Amino acid sequence: MFGKKEQEKPMEVSSPSRSTASSNQIRTLISEGCKFDGNLFSPGSTRIDGTVKGNLAGESGLIIGDKGTIEGDIHSIEVTIYGLVKGNVKADKLEVKKGGKIYGDISINQLAMEPGAVFIGHCKMNEPAAVKNEAFDLPKDVKKEIPKEQTK
Repeated sequence: MFGKKEQEKPMEVSSPSRSTASSNQIRTLISEGCKFDGNLFSPGSTRIDGTVKGNLAGESGLIIGDKGTIEGDIHSIEVTIYGLVKGNVKADKLEVKKGGKIYGDISINQLAMEPGAVFIGHCKMNEPAAVKNEAFDLPKDVKKEIPKEQTK
């Protein structure tokens, strides 16, 4: 009863604008009406519903809410945008939801844009490693050692 501290619990997002791909446990939140000037790094999931002027970097998911505005570059594993981003985005997975806007270049592996999303800039998508037919062929040395009746 006394002397026991309750463990800090991360906020669970229950709004309909929650990204299904991102973690549902938000560890960093800049709420609507808040303004942040400067660069921000977050090791956990982050949600921005306010205004950030500066670069954002994270090791997990980043959600820009429908009232969120970013004026700077973003670098994170997963980025979901419902609001406005004026800057470049580098991510493994980028989702731009209806009403989301990006004015800048993006460099991504996976991209999903809903109808009603806006993107003005250049996109660089990393190409998956090309599968070559030769990769499935046995080396010439091995083919010589296998009797013809086993290669059919």
